[in-house]
Amino acid sequence: MTFPEGLTSIGEFAFNGCTRLTSVTFAEGLTSIGPSAFSGCKGLTSVTFPKGLTSIGGGAFFGCTGLTSVTFPEGLTSIGYRAFSRCTGLTSV
Repeated sequence: MTFPEGLTSIGEFAFNGCTRLTSVTFAEGLTSIGPSAFSGCKGLTSVTFPKGLTSIGGGAFFGCTGLTSVTFPEGLTSIGYRAFSRCTGLTSV
């Protein structure tokens, strides 16, 4: 799934439990990802964060067991509590 330009935030629980979601690409302009926005998305294997992202909410990717690698953009200032907790496949940050 590719999000459009102009989107500035993803709300709390927006895609919670979407098990068929496999990849997410955010366009520049996104500044925040809300708490538990993608929690429980077990099929999620790839996330591309945009330059300019400043905040990832608590539990945002909680239980995304398919994630293996995450690269954070410059300027990220806040990662909430348990944002990547139980991401058991995560081997590289």
